[in-house]
Amino acid sequence: MTSLDDLLDAIAAYIGRPETACLSLPPDAYLSSELHALEVREIFEKSWLCVGRDEYVPEPGDYYTIDVMGEPVAVVRGTDGRVRALNTACRHRLMPVVEGRGNAGRFVCPYHSWSYATDGRLIGAPHMEGSAVFDRAACRLPSYRLEAWRGFLFVNLDDDAAPLRAAMASMDAATANYRIEEQTEVFHYEKPWNGNWKLSAENSMEYYHHIGLHAGTVGVQMPAGGTYFPEIPPVDESFTHERCAMGDEYLAGADHPLNPRGDLAGLTREELDTGYLVYVFPAFTMAMRAGANNWLSFRPSGPERTEVLGGYLMWKDLVEDDPEISAARAALIEKVNAEDERATSELARVMRSRKAARGPLSPFEKTIAQFYKYLARALAPDRAAAARAAE
Repeated sequence: MTSLDDLLDAIAAYIGRPETACLSLPPDAYLSSELHALEVREIFEKSWLCVGRDEYVPEPGDYYTIDVMGEPVAVVRGTDGRVRALNTACRHRLMPVVEGRGNAGRFVCPYHSWSYATDGRLIGAPHMEGSAVFDRAACRLPSYRLEAWRGFLFVNLDDDAAPLRAAMASMDAATANYRIEEQTEVFHYEKPWNGNWKLSAENSMEYYHHIGLHAGTVGVQMPAGGTYFPEIPPVDESFTHERCAMGDEYLAGADHPLNPRGDLAGLTREELDTGYLVYVFPAFTMAMRAGANNWLSFRPSGPERTEVLGGYLMWKDLVEDDPEISAARAALIEKVNAEDERATSELARVMRSRKAARGPLSPFEKTIAQFYKYLARALAPDRAAAARAAE
């Protein structure tokens, strides 16, 4: 196994390399437990992670639970209407007070029946009157930073992190015309994938694999050869993006489940005629068309397992006006996600081969090189700074 020091040297070296002259990561970068631990500490415990959609908790008392890097979290809309992320461990002896999803006016611990309001306050603790150390006010469920962006909910485990709006500002401007805030979910996806999170991430930020993996699904309408890169890169290096032009036969108006429909006002010709792939560091991706959005969020669960959360969104009025197209698109995206899962698991399976080696990235995979440079800045800032200074 390659040492952590050597892996960090290899990652930092991307900073000084042209994007069209990059190799893939060393195979051990997808296997190393030491690198995984560093990624958790320096990336995932400090970043805004997408944990779902505001529409998952539409009514007061609605909740769902999710594991966020080992933290047991309940996302709940309180009786005051505010959405919060609460730690689910009872302040008595840490039994989870809620699991799954549902609606509740309060959370009651199944162990000793301590109960909590939907804002985390302790409201009942049977037979604690004789305790000399019991402080009702101090026994409330702790909360995590939770902020919303265009219908998505993000949690940050770092209480001192900059606000979400700062992390999303550049990408927010780039996607404004897509009216993401007007969309609703027609297909939900939640499943563990067998493989390192970086394999899943890389697969979700390039159209090159349409030529093979998605040849019979989304590659039919958006062939890999249509890949190109916006002239203006993100100035704050907070995300990476690329576009893929539709095939000529679909530009001519041929029928296809993904063709733009609905109110298309405000979209540019480029936005109507291309797919737009955005990957927000560290682990949130959106594959957009006019009025639609196939999104995924990745959370590592060990070096060789990734928890994947996502869904397919469409403009709400289009869903109401054309339920048949909603069903057709959902069925197509279900196939696409299965293909992407296969890519992650198959890549992971061969990474331990003694013949596994780094390969040259295609010019269509510049986004992956930009992702590697992000990893360098996040995991080896001193080495990355030295490499940048040497450019």
